[in-house]
Amino acid sequence: MLDLIIVGAGISGLRAAARAQACELDYAVLEARDRVGGRAYAQAGLDLGPSWVWPAHQPRVRALLNALGLRDFPQPESGALRYETAAGTQTLDFPKRYADAARLEGGPFHLALAMAAQLPAARLILSAEVNALSIDDGVELGLVTGDTYRARQVIIAVPPPLVAGWSFTPGPPQTLSAALKRWPTWMAAHAKISLSYDTPFWREAGLSGSAVSQVGPLMEVVDHSDDEAGCFALFGFYGWPAGVRRRRSETLQAETLAQLERLFGAQAAKPSEIVFKDWSADRLTATPADSPGPREHPPYGEPALSQVWFEGRLAFAGAEAARSHGGLIEGALEAADAAVERLLGPGS
Repeated sequence: MLDLIIVGAGISGLRAAARAQACELDYAVLEARDRVGGRAYAQAGLDLGPSWVWPAHQPRVRALLNALGLRDFPQPESGALRYETAAGTQTLDFPKRYADAARLEGGPFHLALAMAAQLPAARLILSAEVNALSIDDGVELGLVTGDTYRARQVIIAVPPPLVAGWSFTPGPPQTLSAALKRWPTWMAAHAKISLSYDTPFWREAGLSGSAVSQVGPLMEVVDHSDDEAGCFALFGFYGWPAGVRRRRSETLQAETLAQLERLFGAQAAKPSEIVFKDWSADRLTATPADSPGPREHPPYGEPALSQVWFEGRLAFAGAEAARSHGGLIEGALEAADAAVERLLGPGS
């Protein structure tokens, strides 16, 4: 029997694993995907998950970046904003919209890969999707493959609505059951597109690369460049709901490029690389209950996810379980630290 199993190899699960490694525990990380990172994900070096950290206000993020030797840099934001409504498009001069926001070299996915590289490879078990949890003198986790793993304690670091769909023996207390379903998974209703260009042509026109639209399909566009790395890009979050995106899937990319051309000119419609991710269609992130998504950032801090359950055998991590910075990378780190300390004791 293992000392500890961590379910989920996103940033929170990897943080919990690092703490377990430091405590010299016999542990394993079970990850449903064939990669680490969870919602911290990229393709072709372009982020498709979270975009920013705020190191000036996030001590865990700052310390982790320093420990791993990762570079962060301010969000590029010099120039004017484009604002689109049904009546047309305006060019506006605004103060910085992303004050104190920083981007990471290689993005959050690179951060997750760097965290995973600090762990023994044998401790990370990929393509291991949990769908059952049974508690007796320890905890047994069942996989969709029929395989099982046993440990004295478990930290669950995956979106709570997914956990609500697992088979529990015995069944979870009503307080916990309700908590697992109460909070939306951050990003689960979102879709994001990133586009590479040979040059940051928008800057030549005095534009910041930022745009806000009431028309769509993108509701927000941001400069996604890393000048030091010589990479120039834009990214956008979709404002059209998941159902609309699905109905218009065959034309969505063309409509997106047409919008970018309206905002930034003909060059915007000719990227060298396009990557796209609709998180609402990712069953390892989203459930049907996650659509439509919240209109604003949820006030995470669910007390039931900050408790230890089943006589000290089960705790929760993940960005949705954080008492502060919920939904953010700092929150994911905070929740992992708290879960380890609740199970193993202060200073662990």
